[in-house]
Amino acid sequence: MNTPNLSIILVSYNTVAYITRALASVYQETLETSFEVIVVDNASTDDSVAALRQQFPQIKLIESKQNLGFAGGVRLGVAQASGHYLLLLNPDTVILDNAIDKLVKFAQQYPNNGIWGGVTLNNDLSLNSQHAWEKPTFKNLLFSALGLSKTFNKSAFFNSANYGDWARDSIKEVDILSGCFFLTTRQLWDQLGGLDASFFMYAEEADYCLKAKALGYQPIVTPDARIIHHGGVSHSHFSGKMIKLLKGKVELIHRHIPAYKRPFYKALLSLYVWNKHIQHKFLKAGTEAQLEWQKVIEQRANWQQGYH
Repeated sequence: MNTPNLSIILVSYNTVAYITRALASVYQETLETSFEVIVVDNASTDDSVAALRQQFPQIKLIESKQNLGFAGGVRLGVAQASGHYLLLLNPDTVILDNAIDKLVKFAQQYPNNGIWGGVTLNNDLSLNSQHAWEKPTFKNLLFSALGLSKTFNKSAFFNSANYGDWARDSIKEVDILSGCFFLTTRQLWDQLGGLDASFFMYAEEADYCLKAKALGYQPIVTPDARIIHHGGVSHSHFSGKMIKLLKGKVELIHRHIPAYKRPFYKALLSLYVWNKHIQHKFLKAGTEAQLEWQKVIEQRANWQQGYH
């Protein structure tokens, strides 16, 4: 059997309806790249495993006995991967118009970058800009905390964190790429030690990108490779997702921001949460959204510590 050029790694947790659609799109839309698919099931309690075995007997299916999170699950999958390239793909995605083939070709055209990504769309094919970010800075955290990045989301000044002035119609070098559609080489993966499993979920790909940039690699995006990404389908409650997001962001600050700046950056994250809490308390009192933000506030001693 020939060694595939690409290993596609998906980590699933109770996402049977999504992951079967994702895999169907992978096989339908990937026609020029030799690839293998490795699915790590993180101890799902739905019928994911049975459905995957029945519908996609050709995949490598790894059944974890416990939920290892995203980074831990990916590491388990990569341990059995044989491809030159590794593609991290979320189960709540749909491959469009040969996007994987296009992304691999893009990587071959820009071999020195080390990390490559495409553009994400919503289910209605409108742009979903949450696939590339600037590294944390005092300015972008301040504008996020004050709501200015959202109010002026097309502004390069106020929304630099999300590259607000970039129409996603051109090639662009970025600081951080989303792990939902994330191509890297096995060589760089091994050089960096892979995703850090201490990030249970969220910010692990940011940590990987920033470590790669420190070694001279530059994450880069092509507008030609486009996928649908739903986002957050493994979470039933907003507060659970937000707490993990905040823990990841705090951990990223601990690892990649100089010590003298860390208290200010963490204070701005807290300001963001307090502003959201106050807005919902007065404008949406009694709603589910208000109660979820209340939970995030109540758990602040937890997420303010990061993952350690």
